[in-house]
Amino acid sequence: MAKLNFPSGPSIRAVHVQGSLKHLFTGIKWKLLAKKYNYNGSTPTNTSNATEIDLNTGNFFDIILDEQTTVSFANPPTSGLFKKFQVKLSILSTYVSTISVTWPNSVAWEGDSAPTLPELGHTDVLEFYTSDGGTTYYGKLKEDNVS
Repeated sequence: MAKLNFPSGPSIRAVHVQGSLKHLFTGIKWKLLAKKYNYNGSTPTNTSNATEIDLNTGNFFDIILDEQTTVSFANPPTSGLFKKFQVKLSILSTYVSTISVTWPNSVAWEGDSAPTLPELGHTDVLEFYTSDGGTTYYGKLKEDNVS
């Protein structure tokens, strides 16, 4: 554990836990600027219309849709730890009208509903985060119909 002391008394403690930094702020306001963020990618497989996103395997997941699927999230961080991840959805099938994605009920979507799927040959990027052990995931559309 690293501890930084300031002349007026406030301190920051940073604890490295499961690949994440958890910051505890005491008596000071901070603006955090990230200069570099490394993505650890993974490509979940769609088996029998089910796609499991294992949060232990990365923070960027590339899903190519060619059939309907039900998405599930596995191995969220312990409650109190923050996990942010992105899901890239691509439609490559000509059967776009028959493709659907069912998201977990634990996702609270920006605007109260899941975004529509991208058009054929296009890609959407969705962003999620959780900090309560996976009880709730907050999701939003980050990039729409990128070709």
